[in-house]
Amino acid sequence: MSPKTTVVTVTYGNRLAYLQQLIERALSFAEISDVVVVSNASLAPLDQLPERWPGQVKLIELQHNTGSANGYAVALDAALAGGADYIWMMDDDNAPTAAAVSILHRELARLTGLLGRDRVAVLGYRATQQADIAQGVPPRYILQPRSSYFGFHIAQLPYKLWRRVPWAKRPGKRPASISLPFAPYGGMLAHRSLYQRIGVPLKDLVLYVDDTEYTRRITAGGGRLFLFTDAVIDELEQSWNIKARTRNIYESFLLGESDFRAYYAARNQAWFDKNVWAASPRLHRLNRMIFLTLLRLFARLRNTRERLALIEQAIHDGESGVLGMSKTFPLR
Repeated sequence: MSPKTTVVTVTYGNRLAYLQQLIERALSFAEISDVVVVSNASLAPLDQLPERWPGQVKLIELQHNTGSANGYAVALDAALAGGADYIWMMDDDNAPTAAAVSILHRELARLTGLLGRDRVAVLGYRATQQADIAQGVPPRYILQPRSSYFGFHIAQLPYKLWRRVPWAKRPGKRPASISLPFAPYGGMLAHRSLYQRIGVPLKDLVLYVDDTEYTRRITAGGGRLFLFTDAVIDELEQSWNIKARTRNIYESFLLGESDFRAYYAARNQAWFDKNVWAASPRLHRLNRMIFLTLLRLFARLRNTRERLALIEQAIHDGESGVLGMSKTFPLR
């Protein structure tokens, strides 16, 4: 029998149009046998999906929106219980291309032969989620150094300032592949044994940065995570916090349209940076101090004091370990 690749995804609200495109595209490839869809209390009529693709779409409906971390935990458990040999994680607004299917399956087979099935995952390329790669930023500046804070690290400050001046040298060509310490869920393919080794996402993170913490387990345990830039995954909708919409991370947090997204993203990033990513407490504190100084400066310039207060509360909660669903920002 041919290996069985199962796509897993999580949806909410009314996103049926995106979800149908994902499923239709995925099941058009011989390598993909089925799709597991977890509904976080979706408002859309999702029953039509298993009716349209009987035996190939498994729908799991949750009574409440529990967030992406729990949703993917349920989806991964279902895929493993269903006998998937390989699991491909997708956002509900992703759509795989023929190149992504071919390249990722081929490279995963090659790499598992070298590193072991439970030690490697491969990732498709999403230009908005890997903006620095898309712009040709050198790999040494794409990767966040340990002890960075919200992606800020003082060692990278000279380069970040340099790339903004008009006479700076233009970035180079994007690499064919790059080894990452962590990545988004969307587009990650791995053998079932890797998922069995790293477990399921941390449900207390609810949403945002839960994928960072989860995929970091791969590399923290001695495994490898490779992104292939020719393995393109189409993005049917752009995320709320992509870099193209704002000039820097400070504006992303201060000017984003959603308070609840800003809260969970800031809270969980602060938790991750303190408890997972900080290799040097002293360097972590220095990067934290500079980041917050710049954040407060941008908040004053942009007159966003209320959003700043929300982010600072989120950071306090994250660093204090106050996780789980927020009473102030429950999911709907």
